Amino acid sequence: MGGIHRMKQTMKSCILEQPDTIRRVCQNAEKVCDSVYSIVGKGPFDKIYLIGSGTSLHAAIAAKYAFTKWFDAEVQVFTPFDFLYYYPHYRLDEKTLILGISQTARSIGTIHCLEKGREYGARTVMVTAEPDNPGGKSAEAILDTCTGEELVGAKTKGFTSTIAMLYLYAAGLAGKELDISLVPKWMEQSLRCTSEEIEGFAEEYKSAPSVTIIGGGALTAAAKEGALKVLEGVRIPVEVYDVEEYMHGPYHCLEKWSYLIFLVNEGPGVERIKRMIQFAQEHSDHVTVIGYEGFEKEIEIKGRFISLPGGMDELLTPLFYIIPLQWLANDVTEKKGRHPEQSRYPEFHKMLGSKYMPKVNYYQG
Repeated sequence: MGGIHRMKQTMKSCILEQPDTIRRVCQNAEKVCDSVYSIVGKGPFDKIYLIGSGTSLHAAIAAKYAFTKWFDAEVQVFTPFDFLYYYPHYRLDEKTLILGISQTARSIGTIHCLEKGREYGARTVMVTAEPDNPGGKSAEAILDTCTGEELVGAKTKGFTSTIAMLYLYAAGLAGKELDISLVPKWMEQSLRCTSEEIEGFAEEYKSAPSVTIIGGGALTAAAKEGALKVLEGVRIPVEVYDVEEYMHGPYHCLEKWSYLIFLVNEGPGVERIKRMIQFAQEHSDHVTVIGYEGFEKEIEIKGRFISLPGGMDELLTPLFYIIPLQWLANDVTEKKGRHPEQSRYPEFHKMLGSKYMPKVNYYQG
């Protein structure tokens, strides 16, 4: 065993591990969720707050759609800054459930939010893949996302496993049935479809001066997370809109050289998005559509189309619609001669006091 060297984890390897990671979530979710219910109970809660930064914030945005679907409670998503400095904490009480999301349990702002919640009597849960890190002690209970090891700064499997566990936790809390057992299969299909397009997709976006990603509803989470991956690795400006927001002003910036990516599932806004895609294609040479199987038969797509599985509850679509965006960010970063695992400023969180630093500083790449 001493002669065996462990292969270094990469962003790409984590992207490819996502189907197996979700299988692990499915296998362990009941036990993990029951352990949380046994500590903080099942309510009823009249306020449910999800708090996180970066990838964790985007997972919270996806989870918001599950909680609002199944609960009459006030459901809000906060950044730590907003919650700590602008929320009226006297409103917190034992009927408030705070889910602080930090995949590494090292985000100091999120940790402080959970501590503040406990101070005012709220029920608190740390949602994390690394419960042994400092944030593990900040809440009453830990919702382990079962992500496994992810020693890269740009999280990928952490995003999808966090959403999956939050969905299952919300369903159990509400007494609802939620079957995500087909998600790994849909992820594998999405990986195959993306692999067929990724070389041309990445080559085209290697010269993009900026990117606009458009996707609403639950896919807002995938759009924002995809943008973050591009920002972290490719390091070009990225804007994110839902289709209605884009129609009210930002469309004025549309040029022949504009790079746009539309995320389209079978949700209620699909007809609205179709009209926006048709308009965008008349004015830009770089329109990519990531959509469900058969969508290309419903409208003419002049640019690139990446076909993903369809026919499921749209709540589940962020779990695999994110895959083409993760892979794009990885490969364009590599085409620019950089490693997506390597932070531009490895000591940033140490200098800013925004995270407890890991034992091994994987921000170095």
